[in-house]
Amino acid sequence: MGHQERTSVIGIVICLILNGYVSVRLWDLFGSGALSGEDAPMLWAQAIVWVIPAAIAMVIVAHILFTVVSKDRKRDTSADERDRLFQYRGMRTTLIAIAFGFIGMIVMLAVGWSTVASLTFLYASAAIGDLLGQTVRFTSYRLGY
Repeated sequence: MGHQERTSVIGIVICLILNGYVSVRLWDLFGSGALSGEDAPMLWAQAIVWVIPAAIAMVIVAHILFTVVSKDRKRDTSADERDRLFQYRGMRTTLIAIAFGFIGMIVMLAVGWSTVASLTFLYASAAIGDLLGQTVRFTSYRLGY
């Protein structure tokens, strides 16, 4: 498995772990009624804000562990045109999902949905977009085109 494929697999696994936890956390907050009060946007943000630094830390640790376990310290990490094509294909997929989520959030706010529900839709769109983008990238490597 090449460096770029490994990066995609690590991204998929971390996305599933973090967003699975966030989903359970938000479900509990919605169920308890904590996200229906005046402080709901602040509580929602507090439940989400740690995801970015956690994802960064998990990616770094996963790459270090994979390198130590595989004893492959001199792996070629350079990218060629094919790698860039696959990255752009995955990024395009992610950005389309995020754009859909942003437009959906605006529409939800315009028709009277709550701020927290709209933000949750945007977050879910971004999370699904990241998962789809990583999957498209990994699949492109596996299929070779």
